[in-house]
Amino acid sequence: MTKKMHSLGYRNRLTETRHIRWNWEQSSERNPDSEPFCRYHFVIVDDKDRPGILNKTISPLSQYGELIPVRSVEGKVTGTKYRYLFASFDSSVRPEMLKLHETGKLVIMDPNLRERKVGNIEDYIERVYGG
Repeated sequence: MTKKMHSLGYRNRLTETRHIRWNWEQSSERNPDSEPFCRYHFVIVDDKDRPGILNKTISPLSQYGELIPVRSVEGKVTGTKYRYLFASFDSSVRPEMLKLHETGKLVIMDPNLRERKVGNIEDYIERVYGG
């Protein structure tokens, strides 16, 4: 059986388990009166309560500073019972403030989960999870 490869290994190993994929980068949005914003990207893969898991994941961001929604997209993980929730936020809170270990989920930092000059981040999500 041939397995589809992507940048973090065999597709089946990562997409057939519940997990949180995430990354951050400096946001192009800036507030002139404060620190530059970080743009956070999260993909929650689960068969239950993805919005609740996302809220638990981002609660430190909203607790310690401003949280600005950028986008939110849901989809089906091809060949599995799972669905994904992809969401991006801008925040002035540093990544060190996130408490991802408290989610109880497998957490994967993915450097490819980022804005692009050619194509877009949604295309990357579709390639990883859509087949």
